[in-house]
Amino acid sequence: MAKPKYQDPNGRHIRVYGSLLNSPAYRVIGFAAKALFIDLREKITGTNNGNIGATLSDLKHKGWTSSSTLAKALYELRAMGFIAVTIEGGLKQGRRMPSLYRFTDLEVFDQPKVGVQSHKASHDYLRFDTVRDAERALAERFAELQDEGKKKQQTKKNLPVRNPNPSSSENELEHDYSSSKFKQSDSLPVRKSNRGKSLENRSKAP
Repeated sequence: MAKPKYQDPNGRHIRVYGSLLNSPAYRVIGFAAKALFIDLREKITGTNNGNIGATLSDLKHKGWTSSSTLAKALYELRAMGFIAVTIEGGLKQGRRMPSLYRFTDLEVFDQPKVGVQSHKASHDYLRFDTVRDAERALAERFAELQDEGKKKQQTKKNLPVRNPNPSSSENELEHDYSSSKFKQSDSLPVRKSNRGKSLENRSKAP
């Protein structure tokens, strides 16, 4: 008789090694980036590394309400090599798709349905020997990623295609802003037409 598979009574758990938590790279990132690392790590099921989304709509239930705070935390995690992009987001088949990420300390398996290819764990966060090196690299790489993000935002604004179900935090903010403008039209006064009255007077004229 097969031995029953052990199930943790406390449910799923995440594993993060001390070599990551004690690395110079982890020591220099902000508290928001560390919180995002844990929130994204909780999405790992064992075989979906590389298919991790980080949109504001996906993380609202975790308490993320600011797209700028989320973007900054993502930039820090990418700059220090904790996560890397596997699928670049953008316009695909008339819809704007979000970027997908992988944790660099975990192996990536082939996921053909989403276009993610296998990748060995690269541990990019370990390339910094000292905290000073990590701080310098964080400032430089963060600025580069921020500039890239601004260029992408400008490109999105120029695109004529509008996604009816926006998945990125930037699109959600744009939708909220545009809808607030249209609400003003509800209070505009309606001008009554005198056309019907003039026709009635003509019919009564001798």
